[in-house]
Amino acid sequence: MGNDISTNGFMDFSVFPIKEPLHILKKCVGSNQKKLLVVFNQKNETPERVEFLKKILAAAKFDMDKDILLLRLTDEEAFSFIVTRTKAINHFEQGEIDNLLVFGFAPKYFGLNLDIQKYQPAHFYKCGLLFADSLAILENDKGLKGMLWKAMQEVFF
Repeated sequence: MGNDISTNGFMDFSVFPIKEPLHILKKCVGSNQKKLLVVFNQKNETPERVEFLKKILAAAKFDMDKDILLLRLTDEEAFSFIVTRTKAINHFEQGEIDNLLVFGFAPKYFGLNLDIQKYQPAHFYKCGLLFADSLAILENDKGLKGMLWKAMQEVFF
């Protein structure tokens, strides 16, 4: 097709095909008692990194099995967080998502065209947002762990 604007140089930005909200919500595990969605990239997932994530969450008084929704994503599963958050109200018993904690993805991956820096808490549509490096990067960097802890205190306490 000669007039496809997605391939002819008209757009100077990346276009992300997004997944349907129900596809994303079905991938979530946990009971969401504290209305926190935690997202991480499953590409480099190991049992040790899952344990590391449990420790991070436990330090902020979150039980990974009871308190949160956990979402493991691949690089090909971009989605609209705002639309998915709206759909979650009808999908889960504890439907609302009040906070989003992300490891290893940029805001644009979630349909958020926001200039949010890693480890800088933000609020958008009455939802706390916190983006951090991947668990693989965090686990070996004491300085980044400290930045994450400080940011988590601002969002969750």
